[in-house]
Amino acid sequence: MDTSGQSTSTRSIVIATCFLMALGPATVDLSLPALPAMQQRIGLDGQRVEWTLTAVLLGMAVGQFLIGAVADAFGRKRPIIVSLSVFAVAAVACALSPDLTVLSLARFVQALGLGVAVVMARSVVADAFVGRDIARVFSTAIMVAGVATVIAPLAGGQLLAHFGWPSVFWAMAIFSVAGLLCILLWLPETLPRQRRTRTGIAHVLSAYAALLRNPTYAGCAVIASCAAASQFAYNTGATAILIEHHGLSPSTCSLYLAAIALSMAICSQLNGFLLRWLPPSKILSFAVPATVLAGGATLAIASGDLGGVNGIAIALLFDIALVGFIIPNALAIGMTSAGAHAGAGSALIGVLMFAFGTVGSAVVGAAHDPSGRWMAGVICAWACIALLLTPRIRRPHSIALA
Repeated sequence: MDTSGQSTSTRSIVIATCFLMALGPATVDLSLPALPAMQQRIGLDGQRVEWTLTAVLLGMAVGQFLIGAVADAFGRKRPIIVSLSVFAVAAVACALSPDLTVLSLARFVQALGLGVAVVMARSVVADAFVGRDIARVFSTAIMVAGVATVIAPLAGGQLLAHFGWPSVFWAMAIFSVAGLLCILLWLPETLPRQRRTRTGIAHVLSAYAALLRNPTYAGCAVIASCAAASQFAYNTGATAILIEHHGLSPSTCSLYLAAIALSMAICSQLNGFLLRWLPPSKILSFAVPATVLAGGATLAIASGDLGGVNGIAIALLFDIALVGFIIPNALAIGMTSAGAHAGAGSALIGVLMFAFGTVGSAVVGAAHDPSGRWMAGVICAWACIALLLTPRIRRPHSIALA
């Protein structure tokens, strides 16, 4: 047995998964410090740059939904290569966009490619690993994605300061091409032809309907989606609050954004520590009400302009930190309750998270309220919806996360 070759393949899969998971934060967070500059340079009357983030979220949702119907038909490597190629070309189109309409369209196409790549990355791990090894690989990937979430705003601020807003998208294109070359050279195909199946849209929709009739799954899916939607509303509105309302420079704004992003990464790790003693349902029973309190505090601070920039930043830090407790536990309970439909369950939660995120982002983008009242109101509304659905979650005694 060629253990050295097997070890090389394992490392390649782990590295590829980490890269693809980090590409999501890079796509959104890298551009955040540049949003005001984009609005100033290529915005027109009636156009708001926040709509470009809405286009990203919508593209991610559509990409994940569409690939769910054919994910097992073409293997893993070829769809990843195609999707990264689409991502890179769309990133170049973003850098060359003459106005926000073209930029929004290019961002939508970019997100389509990213959505397909992320779904395939999860599938590669499921093909190549079993049991606890799957959890270990995803834990590593989530850690890398968390670090990317922290670094991306800082890098975006530096690129903006030295090279202008198009450099953000040129960096995305270079990053994706480098990853594409590595995948072409080193990532093995993990789904052989004899295991491939052609699943149609009708079958996928039937599985989705069955899952939504499961109250535990549906409740967890919506709770996770509300948490993700709050984060997307923050992504859409935070930059305008910090730069336009409080007068921060883009580089200083990126420091604030990085600190807020770091809070979620830290809480995600703390959540894993707490799971040694507490079941996911218990953590959710505290975390979801806490989001209502945090969202209400954010709304009060934004409405009264209390505490200046540090006041709103601290409030947003608590909002985003709590996402690190909610999403992992809601996913754990929801995926367990999905049973034999675990694959479809994973895809459906992904679609719902980005669909909810698109709605929240669109509302914040349409309002364009630099004071942050609309953003805080959206965050508070999602938290209240999650709280209403928390009683639907049955206590899943079968879940034992060590």
